[in-house]
Amino acid sequence: MIRKVLMLAFITVFATMGLHVYAAGEKEGEDGVTKDTILIGAYGPLTGSQAFIGLGTKAGMELAVQEINEAGGIHGRKLKVLHEDDGYLPARALVTVKKYIERDKVFMIYGISGSNASIGTLDYVKDLKVPNYFSIASAPPITHPYNRYLFRGATGESARYGELYSEFLYDHLKARKIAFFRGNDENARNESENVISFLKKWFNLDPLIREEFKMGDKDFTAQLLRIRQAGPDVVAISGGLTEVAIIIRQARELGLQMPLFIGTSAIDPAIITTGGQAAEGVIGPWSFPHFPDSDHPDIVKFRTAWQKLNPNAPPGRPSYFDMCAYGDMYVIAEGLRRAGPDLTREKFIDALETLVNYRVSEVATPRTFTNWHHIGNNTLVMHIVQNQRWVPIDWQPKHESEIYNDLKK
Repeated sequence: MIRKVLMLAFITVFATMGLHVYAAGEKEGEDGVTKDTILIGAYGPLTGSQAFIGLGTKAGMELAVQEINEAGGIHGRKLKVLHEDDGYLPARALVTVKKYIERDKVFMIYGISGSNASIGTLDYVKDLKVPNYFSIASAPPITHPYNRYLFRGATGESARYGELYSEFLYDHLKARKIAFFRGNDENARNESENVISFLKKWFNLDPLIREEFKMGDKDFTAQLLRIRQAGPDVVAISGGLTEVAIIIRQARELGLQMPLFIGTSAIDPAIITTGGQAAEGVIGPWSFPHFPDSDHPDIVKFRTAWQKLNPNAPPGRPSYFDMCAYGDMYVIAEGLRRAGPDLTREKFIDALETLVNYRVSEVATPRTFTNWHHIGNNTLVMHIVQNQRWVPIDWQPKHESEIYNDLKK
């Protein structure tokens, strides 16, 4: 009997060892990498007032992944992307990222949420040596100080927005009395405060009045009446698309006819769809040379493929967020490709740091990373709504950017 028990235990041990050998054979040295797949964990808001961000970034990412996989993948491996709803909440984003890294063992994290959610993950991920690529979060701590494992793609540095917005407002619009109306979320707060800071620093100009709203608000009458009473040249509005679209309509209804300047989180075809004639003359910065309704061949190709994958999408899509995540998924794929078939996280990061003005097509702006900064994009094109279309404004900044000063080696 003892002999039988010992023999059974012996067989069990070797069977277990065999299973471990098989598992090790499937995994190729790094979490999330097998002979057939590369596993990526993504998160963004699919519910709540900021769901337009996550719905857009998810759709853009999925189109890019489909195209990359259909073209053969990366050195024979297909991309596999997990995606969870963060509700635009820092706590939920953190829970998701922890699960991806600790339980799902992903190769990297793809943050396609805004600053408000993304900022909640930074303390956890910054020392783990797991690559985190943020597509649209402009919060400064992502890139300052330099961290080898944190990258930002489509969305520019919030301080850079401050530089560009302030120069455009002061030099091009000749605004001297500027009302600031911002949301209470991380992105809107950073955007607005950076504009105010550079207006003071470069032009010695202070805000005429400052007002705030909460995400999810639907009535902005009280704040807009105070702004109207102050008599500004321009109203600079920072916030999400949902709230800003309502603000534009209510501002016009209340007789505010001065230029309305909106930030990157709200400039979108849906502003025209929902605002109609109230949107005429609205000005904002766009991170791409073309809008999704452009006739440029690259945009037509992208739009056609996107609509085939999303046949029942609402008006105003694809949007800014679709384009951001689409272009950045190709940036990630290019880094994976340059890293070679023997893929590791360190090789992937080294490869991303070789990108200079890389972009898949005119759908995206160029991305550049180095071994001392991971600010991928530094460009914006100012647009204005004319005849119910976003039209580029012929304007170029003259001030030299200061955003790299604390990063230069």
